[in-house]
Amino acid sequence: MNRIIDKILILAISLYAMNSMFGGNAFMICIYAAIIFSALNYYLIRGDKLNYSMKPESGGEWCAFFLEILVAGIAIFFAPAVSLLPLVSYDSTRSRNYIAGVLSIIAFINSFLEYGPYKTFFTILIFALAIVLSIKSEKLSILSKDYKRVRDDSVEKNNKLRLQNMELINARDTEIYNAQLSERNRIAREIHDNVGHTLSRAILQMGALLAIHKEEPVHGQLEEVRQTLDSAMNNIRSSVHDLHDDSIDVKASIGQMVELLKPDHNINMDIDIGDDMARPIKYAVIGITKEGISNINKHSKNKDVTISLNEHPSMYQLVIHDYNSSKEKQDSKGNSSSNSSHEHEVGMGLENIRSRVESVNGTLTISTDNGFRIFVTIPK
Repeated sequence: MNRIIDKILILAISLYAMNSMFGGNAFMICIYAAIIFSALNYYLIRGDKLNYSMKPESGGEWCAFFLEILVAGIAIFFAPAVSLLPLVSYDSTRSRNYIAGVLSIIAFINSFLEYGPYKTFFTILIFALAIVLSIKSEKLSILSKDYKRVRDDSVEKNNKLRLQNMELINARDTEIYNAQLSERNRIAREIHDNVGHTLSRAILQMGALLAIHKEEPVHGQLEEVRQTLDSAMNNIRSSVHDLHDDSIDVKASIGQMVELLKPDHNINMDIDIGDDMARPIKYAVIGITKEGISNINKHSKNKDVTISLNEHPSMYQLVIHDYNSSKEKQDSKGNSSSNSSHEHEVGMGLENIRSRVESVNGTLTISTDNGFRIFVTIPK
């Protein structure tokens, strides 16, 4: 927009200079030439040009570059064309066209000889004004681009800071959640160790008193106390179990278990489950994973281990697979040579896994293709 305003201003002043210097056909020719030259250069020179140097970067800029030289050269031999030089100076300053600048000086010398110092000096003032406007527009363009770059960098940094802030918030929430789980475990343990044992001792003592005092009404009253103690014990046991169940973090538990494998294996763990997993399924998954990791640590000769636990709308899927990323040479039955005796060596462990799977009505599939793979499906 600045270039359009500048060119309209320079063209208007140049037309006034043309009218004062000459008239007739020369005046009309210069008017048309000025309009055509201004329009062409505005179209040929990119508005977003970043490299202000005498190195045109496109075919259009090369055309504008030679057009400026052509008009300045014509002004040397055709004196009325000197009124076009302010328009030339505006674009040549922008493109650093020093050749057109030198030709313009020569044209001004010829104009001085033909039109005299007054008219030529007026044209030189317009010429200088065009240079100043061109430099001013160039600086504004550079400042505008710097501002946009700084603004974009600021937006990008703000986005990064926002993401980092979200990560910090998630990390803080995770720490708070882990602290809550730890505190629940501590409370459940203290209730179990202190209150639970005290109540158990009181119930045993009450049983002894019932055995000694069989006469009524003492026996009946002691029986009521014993029932109250039994009810309190059951309530405490239920509360402790609930606290402990809520404090079980399956993902954290599996993460602790895989630490056993990290020195000798490459671990790929993928766990995607919600927080509403039922207590029996939690115990089953943790027990199955523990058995599988123990078997891998004791018997597997493979280097890569994948453990995945995913929640689906109607079931949970647990996969424990130890394998080699490059398949080993297999025996005639299709089993890897390093795992051909794996199942026989860990029979007790597999039996424990089967028992845990059956306890939650799940299904177990075992394969020995490239390592040892346990695939468990547990309905919700």
